[in-house]
Amino acid sequence: MTNDPYLALIKQQWPAIAEIYNQFAEQQPIMLLDVQSSEIHAFPFEEFVLVLQVASRRQVETQYRRAVANRQMVLFVRDTENKVFQSYTLALEE
Repeated sequence: MTNDPYLALIKQQWPAIAEIYNQFAEQQPIMLLDVQSSEIHAFPFEEFVLVLQVASRRQVETQYRRAVANRQMVLFVRDTENKVFQSYTLALEE
């Protein structure tokens, strides 16, 4: 396993992440976890990609389509203090 400092935070916040995802599960949202505010947001895919740099859109679209096809979610972690904006593909629980 890598020394990813955000994996523990994701694990800690997982119940809230899953709860919010499930509220919008039919729309298959992209999730965002903000490190500084500890807020969790669900965004429609089409809305989310519009805020990304053009160069990142295709990569995120590929990741998202693969996640949806495999019953997974895409979660972004935003850490403005450390200038990190990182995505994860996570399995949805049955």
